[in-house]
Amino acid sequence: MARRQEVLLTQDVLKLGNMGDIVKVSPGYARNYLFPYELAIPAGVAAKRQIEVLREKASKAEVQREGKAAVLKKSMEGKSIQISARVAHDTELFGSIGAKEIVQALAKSGLEIDTKQVHLHDKIKRLGRYKVEIRLHKNVGVEITLEVVNSDPNAPSLDETIAAAAGAKPSDPAAAPAAAAAPVAEAAPAADKGTKKFESKIKNLGKAPEAAPAKASAKPAAPAPGKPDAKSKK
Repeated sequence: MARRQEVLLTQDVLKLGNMGDIVKVSPGYARNYLFPYELAIPAGVAAKRQIEVLREKASKAEVQREGKAAVLKKSMEGKSIQISARVAHDTELFGSIGAKEIVQALAKSGLEIDTKQVHLHDKIKRLGRYKVEIRLHKNVGVEITLEVVNSDPNAPSLDETIAAAAGAKPSDPAAAPAAAAAPVAEAAPAADKGTKKFESKIKNLGKAPEAAPAKASAKPAAPAPGKPDAKSKK
């Protein structure tokens, strides 16, 4: 079995351990990867003391990051940003708006954040107002308002556009019942007409046997085979 070496991790290493853990790895892995990238140091008494110093520094840095996030949160509370976009039809956009565009819009207001801090369930593809969560720190979050407006200067205002779209869509509570009832009201006569035609066919089928003899009696009877007609004798 290959000899393994104990190392003390100075940072979290995926699938290996967290900072401060003592783990066993192959000498080549430690020498070629962990040590050059300062992810670990050889385990020992001196190493344990060193890791305690690193943990203390990391803890202080974390407190500072959280403090900065709290200050930034105050400047972002109640913040509303606007992004202009080209419209394809109604409220539907050409393309979509994601974290990158939101970060750029915030930067114009002097607020610097990373795209990873923007939490969107999905990309925005329509005009409207949206609540966007910004996760500034694992313990600090803030919600901002995003307005996506038509880039056409001659277009109606966002409020007018939203009102018009809401009035035209069946999703509007007031419009929904009417929209749902309309097809039913139109379909009902068509269904009755079809039923009447069907019933009429059934009735005619029922009368068919009686009508057949009546038609036959209207024609002169054919002479019986082998017997001369009375007129032909004369």
